[in-house]
Amino acid sequence: MDYTLGKRLSPWAFMLPFLLLFVAFLIVPMVYAFYTSLFIHRMGISYFVGFQNYANAFQDTAFWGSVLNVIKYAIIQGVIMLVLSLALALLLDTRYAKFKAFFRLVYFLPYAVPGVFASIMWGFLYSKPLDPLLQMLHFDPLASGAFLYSIVNIATWEWAGYNMTLYAASLTGVSNELYEAARMDGCNEWQLAWYIKIPLLRPTIVMTIVLSFIGSMQLFNEPFLLEALTPVSQTFAPNLDIYNMAFSLTNLPYAATLSVLLGAITISISVVVMMFTRLFNRAAERRQATALVAGV
Repeated sequence: MDYTLGKRLSPWAFMLPFLLLFVAFLIVPMVYAFYTSLFIHRMGISYFVGFQNYANAFQDTAFWGSVLNVIKYAIIQGVIMLVLSLALALLLDTRYAKFKAFFRLVYFLPYAVPGVFASIMWGFLYSKPLDPLLQMLHFDPLASGAFLYSIVNIATWEWAGYNMTLYAASLTGVSNELYEAARMDGCNEWQLAWYIKIPLLRPTIVMTIVLSFIGSMQLFNEPFLLEALTPVSQTFAPNLDIYNMAFSLTNLPYAATLSVLLGAITISISVVVMMFTRLFNRAAERRQATALVAGV
């Protein structure tokens, strides 16, 4: 009996360090943020107001404008980065690619640069007085119309190599015999990638889509650091709005309210994306099964 109980508890013992950190650094802060959002501070005194802050937040057009702005950023940046990452991984996985280890390292290196340093570096590159090429082209990447896409470029430069590494690692688990059988049936490299490699990468692609969206919703470093070079609206991104509300306006309860709402929005959209991709994968599997039956 003791042996059976120990066998059941042993997995939880291995998971205990993670669970402790998960509770301490995620669950507890979320609960505390929700608790804080139920109060207001006036003249140094806290008053319980229930869900009044949430009612005010739902009428906060500046906050919802920043949410729509960052969703737009997440879609543009996510599509560009993931397509580029997939293309690089498929290119390096072909039998014609040379110096694969070298190029994997080169593409992955930008991820090793901390996000703060990357933003500062690109800030100097975007500065027209310091960049003769921008002066010659009469183009300002920090102008209001191009600012979003300049941040997209920074994030793509930093994260494309990381996602390429995930795709490349997934492809290494595929048996070469499958590729050889496909080549014997007349598949070229393009057909091999489209009909075999990409379908096998679907679980990894879904994971990178969700992680990319979650990371994009947390946009903060790039616009915050580029404020030193160009005027940036405090409502450009939700996290900027929350930071300004907490530390500039010292309205911690309302900042906690916006944080809870942003977390709920991120989780909800992530769940919807996962459900949609799951339905898409099932439909694709049914089409493949139907094609196989028809072929037989």
